[in-house]
This record gives sequence, C-alpha cells and structure tokens, in this order.
Amino acid sequence: MTPMIDLSVRWNGVDSMLHDLKLFQAKAVPFASRNAVNTSAFEARRQWQGEIKRSFTLRNQYTERSIRVDKAQGLDTRRMFAVVGSLAPYMAKQETGGTGSKAIPGPAAAGQAPGSKRTRVVRAGLRISRLTVQKIRARNKRQFNAIAIAMASRRGQKVALLHRPGGGKGLFEIKGGKRSPTTRLLYAVGHGHDRVPATPTLQRTLNRMEARMPRIMHDALLGELKRHRIAGY
Repeated sequence: MTPMIDLSVRWNGVDSMLHDLKLFQAKAVPFASRNAVNTSAFEARRQWQGEIKRSFTLRNQYTERSIRVDKAQGLDTRRMFAVVGSLAPYMAKQETGGTGSKAIPGPAAAGQAPGSKRTRVVRAGLRISRLTVQKIRARNKRQFNAIAIAMASRRGQKVALLHRPGGGKGLFEIKGGKRSPTTRLLYAVGHGHDRVPATPTLQRTLNRMEARMPRIMHDALLGELKRHRIAGY
C-alpha cells in the first residue's frame, strides 16, 4: 500500500496578482472605457467632417463646424456614452433624403440690385436657415400681407412671408419702419417641392468607425495598464 504523502505548494506573487486584478477592474477598465468612447467620438467627428467636405460643395465652414461631441462622463460602464451630432437643421434631411419646399434666392438676398441676375452667394444673415416667419390667419391675401408686415415691424423682424402679386409667396425684407414700410423680395417660395437626395455622410462615417473601434479600445486599455504599472506592462 502506497503511503500517504503530504504535499504543500507555495505560490509566490499571489497577493500582487490579486492587487493587479482588483486595480484592473476598479480603475483601469472604467477609465479605459471612457477614454475609448470619447476617443471614438472625436475620431468619428473628424471622419464625418472629412466625409462632408468630400460629399458637398461648401461655401463656408458652417456645416463642417456644426459637428459637435458631447463627451461621456462618469465611470459607470453601463451608462457610458458619447454623442456625435450636427447643429445644422438640414443635415438630417441630407442623410436620409426627402422633400422640401423650394425657396429660390433672388438678387436682393445676395446684396445685389432687384431685377438683376443673382451672381453672388446669399449673405450670411439672409440664409434661409436663419430666417423665421410667423403663422398668420387672414380672410384674403391683402389682409394676410398687411398683418404679416405689421407683425414683423412690431417685433423688429426684418423678414415676412407675403403673397406675391404674380402668384405664390415670397420672403420679403421689411424696411422703412412701422408707419411706411417697404418690401423687397429675398426668396420666391411656393413653387412645389424639391427632392433632396440622400447623402449618408454619417452612415459612411459609422461604417468606417466600426473597423477602428476595436483598436481604439485596445490602445485605451493598454494605456491604463501602463499608467497603473500593472505587472507585465
């Protein structure tokens, strides 16, 4: 009969390993996750801005600069997220396509003489996206125009939506004060609808980011392992 032998094994470094594992779970993973999420968001913004410049003819930097990031906060990985979006109201329609009312800028919107051919770009302060009008109810077109001009003058607004003498409506600039206002056509509207084709710059950006995110997470974890001097890194 084989005699029983007591065997004892001593593991060196167990305490250090447990310390590193706890540190990894408590600090390295949450910080690495937040860094990876925010790095991905800012990289997505950079990629999206590049996609916008390649896809559209831009007359200024407004659309590109409208792309903003809200960073992830806190260390709870279950509630951790960052937001990448555009402040430009027209980007959603550009992404998916759709229809929109035509608004054809006239020469006055570009600072040129009425009746001439518009050859310049629309002035920044007169872009259609920056103009607002009031909803008005009236019995006829004449009353509609009178109410619209009066409301615009009373509120200090420079633009009103009016019925045009030849049919349709237009966005008119109001000048001359409350007593003797004059109007100047900026945009002709009411000529049907434009078809806005889908230009999915955001979707193309997300497709590109899908391949980049694993590497971003890897680098974020590696950075935290080195920062906390966890064994082997």
